[in-house]
Amino acid sequence: MALRETPAGRWLAMRTALLAAAWWPCAGVAQATVPKEQIKAALVFNFLKFTEWPADAANAANAPLVLCVAAPDRKTEAAFAQVQGRMIENRPIQVRTVRGSDVAACHLLYIHDHGRDMLPQLAAGHPNLLTVGDQDDFTEAGGVIGLVENQGRLQFKVNLDMLKRGNYKVSSQLLKLAVNMR
Repeated sequence: MALRETPAGRWLAMRTALLAAAWWPCAGVAQATVPKEQIKAALVFNFLKFTEWPADAANAANAPLVLCVAAPDRKTEAAFAQVQGRMIENRPIQVRTVRGSDVAACHLLYIHDHGRDMLPQLAAGHPNLLTVGDQDDFTEAGGVIGLVENQGRLQFKVNLDMLKRGNYKVSSQLLKLAVNMR
């Protein structure tokens, strides 16, 4: 049995993937040279990778995972474009830019700083949507996962109340890596 198939192997693979996100897709390049937008896109990719959605028509075995990006600037849009077409368990990732509240087809919604006013209505109207944002108070404002910068490193916080409302399961090992879950 391969190490990856054991619980310890899955934990090691997930931790390695999240830590490597700082260098993805520029393996071998120093972290300081990788734009923050690419690091954020890599983290969001890993949030998708370690989340399970219930089996239904929208989540069939080969159906795309839809990653929506709200109100991106040019750099953020370019960084998330690198995720387009990547595969997670035989499911291609589709990246869509959304302006407004048309998020019904989205599995995960990344809300860039410019879209922060959208969060209250989206959180209330779409409880099954996994929301990720980069505002300091994102989780306090009703988002599920907030990206935060701490001593020059990107980390994440989780709003457990909002997480429990969603019709998806985020890996408990991923949750252990959150800065507010210790």
